[in-house]
Amino acid sequence: MDQKPCAINGKPVHSLAMKLKFSHMRLPLVLLLLIISQIAWSQSGLRVEEVPDPKEMAGRGYVSDPGSYLSPNAVNQLNNLIGSLEQNSTAQIAVVLLPSIGDQIPKDFATELFQHWGIGQAGTDNGLLILVVMDQRRVEFETGYGLEGVLPDVICYRIINENFVPHFKEGDYDAGLISSVNRVKTLLEDPVALEEIRTEMRPKRKYVFNTPVPPLLFYYAIITILFHVAISAWVALTMANKETLYDKYRHIRYIRAFIFIILFPVPYIAFWFILGSLLKRLRNQPRFSKLNGEPMRKLTEEEEDEYLKKGQIIEEQLGSVDYDVWITEDLEDVMILPYAKRMSKYSNCPKCKFKTYHHIHTNTLRHATEYTTGLKEQIHECENCNYFNRKTIVIPRITRSSGGSGSSGGGGSWGGGSSGGGGAGGSW
Repeated sequence: MDQKPCAINGKPVHSLAMKLKFSHMRLPLVLLLLIISQIAWSQSGLRVEEVPDPKEMAGRGYVSDPGSYLSPNAVNQLNNLIGSLEQNSTAQIAVVLLPSIGDQIPKDFATELFQHWGIGQAGTDNGLLILVVMDQRRVEFETGYGLEGVLPDVICYRIINENFVPHFKEGDYDAGLISSVNRVKTLLEDPVALEEIRTEMRPKRKYVFNTPVPPLLFYYAIITILFHVAISAWVALTMANKETLYDKYRHIRYIRAFIFIILFPVPYIAFWFILGSLLKRLRNQPRFSKLNGEPMRKLTEEEEDEYLKKGQIIEEQLGSVDYDVWITEDLEDVMILPYAKRMSKYSNCPKCKFKTYHHIHTNTLRHATEYTTGLKEQIHECENCNYFNRKTIVIPRITRSSGGSGSSGGGGSWGGGSSGGGGAGGSW
């Protein structure tokens, strides 16, 4: 006996069952796709180039909060605080809250974002980036070179733990950032508060042998005595060495220059004159030929030009190098000794190699402004071979003045500053 399938409103029951089954399967499939896309997004996160720059937004503020973790009132308050700070000190602070940066390290991301935006003023590098990564529950303070003295790592770490973390643990993101920015603003604007913090960190002065002589002065005296003994012994050994007079001259001249540049304080000034007298004596001391042992005669300035090259004569005329020429009476041996002037505007020419190359002029091709860099052209020329070189150099953007009036809620653009790699990080 044939059975007809059951029908509801003229439609077979099995057809309705299949559609119902498909509709139940479609919902988990959609949820699965959403979960997969969410996982993929969280693994990649935002790239530095994708972070919204507040200076490119309508308000031109200092806060980037694409996830809307802060209230509008808190954003306005932060912009006003940071804007006032920039007007008073030219320092710039950027506050960035991101839902995720994927698997990227917050510290590396902060440094890269700082450099990408150019927070702080060019030349002074007085910028600070406060980066908050919500899914990692991590905050990073990234400072520019110009703020590392005022905001050293230990101070940044203290602000994070005392002003930021307690509020973020309670979910009060507004209070955490406003409190942190307020404290930074106080440090940058109030010299008294800054001195108090530095005083807390300054170690107590210690003395040596229970005397009122600071350790630095005590060790300086010891080093001075040892230095005098060492230099005296070195000069004596150099003079007793079998090397040539010219080599002795060069070695002693190097140590004399070292004293002048590094150790010029009063205890060493006597060595400056003693070694100067010794150098003069070494330069004029009689010499003997290495070829035949015959005595050699030092020529006068007029006589020596016959034995010098054109480039060497020009070096003497410019004062970049002085030459001594020694000859034997039979003219079989000629010795030419160069004595280069240390403080000279001339350098060795890339073409002829003589010390006759110098900077003659600088032309400004494009003036720098607050918003664009400039260009200048430096011209160098050789007085011997007439080698000519033009070099183009970028002029940094002009740092804006700290004066001005109007709203303190932001404006303009980032100043082109660089990160110093300093700062601190913390978790909540």
